[in-house]
Amino acid sequence: MKSYFSNDRLRAQGKAWQIRILLSQWQKEAGATVKVKELLESRRTK
Repeated sequence: MKSYFSNDRLRAQGKAWQIRILLSQWQKEAGATVKVKELLESRRTK
């Protein structure tokens, strides 16, 4: 499972079940109402 973040996009590579787990983890970390744009901004600042 790989995930890449750049300034304007994210890329997740893996099997479908791995992507679902990764997205649910990101949702738990960021919150249920966070948009993808906000998620990218928070990852960029880390």
